[in-house]
Amino acid sequence: MDGMTKRAVCCAVGWCLLACLMLGEGLSFAEADNKLSISASAAVVMDQQTGQVLWAKNPHWRRPIASLTKIMTAALILEHCDLQESVVVSREAARTPGSSMYLRAGASYPVQDLLWGLMLASGNDAAEALAQHAAKTTENFVRLMNEKAVLLGAYNTHFANPHGLPDDNHYSTAYDLALITRYAMSIPEFSEIVASQRKVISDPLPGQQAGETGRPIYNKNRLLWQYEGANGVKTGYTAAAGRCLAASAARHGRQVIVILLDAPRMWEDAAVLLTYGLEEFENLRVFEKGQTVGTIGVAKGLSGVVPVVSAQDMWITISKSQRDAVEVDCAVYEGLEAPLPRWAPVGRVMVKVGAEVVAEAPLLAGKEVAPRTLSGMLKDFSHRLQKLLLAQ
Repeated sequence: MDGMTKRAVCCAVGWCLLACLMLGEGLSFAEADNKLSISASAAVVMDQQTGQVLWAKNPHWRRPIASLTKIMTAALILEHCDLQESVVVSREAARTPGSSMYLRAGASYPVQDLLWGLMLASGNDAAEALAQHAAKTTENFVRLMNEKAVLLGAYNTHFANPHGLPDDNHYSTAYDLALITRYAMSIPEFSEIVASQRKVISDPLPGQQAGETGRPIYNKNRLLWQYEGANGVKTGYTAAAGRCLAASAARHGRQVIVILLDAPRMWEDAAVLLTYGLEEFENLRVFEKGQTVGTIGVAKGLSGVVPVVSAQDMWITISKSQRDAVEVDCAVYEGLEAPLPRWAPVGRVMVKVGAEVVAEAPLLAGKEVAPRTLSGMLKDFSHRLQKLLLAQ
């Protein structure tokens, strides 16, 4: 990009820099690292809307994750199954060790009831039953889990089962679990389940149909009772993993996810990090989809300059103390020349906080540029004439 083009683009985005610079005082990232006392071996705070990491401790350390596994299990079940489908519980599923919702072999339950038991009661038996129902075998379902992890960018994650019982080949990281939880919380049915304190589920006795009897189950996530705005997500524990938690809360129109792995003071850690993420940051829309960012030069065209627009809404999460660290930069492809169709990709716009790129989006040509040829001139004249006639 030549200097003139870069200046023209940056002048057009000056208003968003001003908006960022007008934010209030707060803790800087460096100060936060010193002031936050967290017991967890690994932790991440992530903004739900933008996916930005707001605070982290050993975010890429591979660790056992216990029942936080079930976040992925539930998300995949909601992708692959109808909530009203009937699941017949196998003997293998009913005998799954560890935390249980006490399913009976041979009994039938709707998918939705098993999901409630999976996420509220943390039923390992529900995880096995759902996995076998969705993919015929547990092994097939685990393959789906690992494929989905890659698609979500959770590259340091590997699942060996759908429930989280200890296995040397079953691990994830605080960062990867934040990505997975963010995705799961975008599914309305999932977010409804994990935000519920209590649910009465069908509990058929031998010879009865599902729904004829019922029993209440209660969410193990005490934040739903104790923390203002808490709306999920999942607890977990094994001796190998320690106390684990995926937590979510919403305030002031924002939602924050916290992942804690091996956290002796799990509830206290969660409250501190949720409050930090919700109170010390703000989300700003830098550009709207289709908003003109600036202009760039195009060679060999009837017009030597074309407006460029953002291909999507661009939001950033900014610390209220990072007033002087926000920059907007643009990178335009070299050698742009006519013919250039409208909406053709011409570069990228990037928003930085310090040296870190926190958001980026494609730049598109805001109008067509016809070549300086006879056919191009005729096409341009036709477009101009059409606009003139429509304006009358």
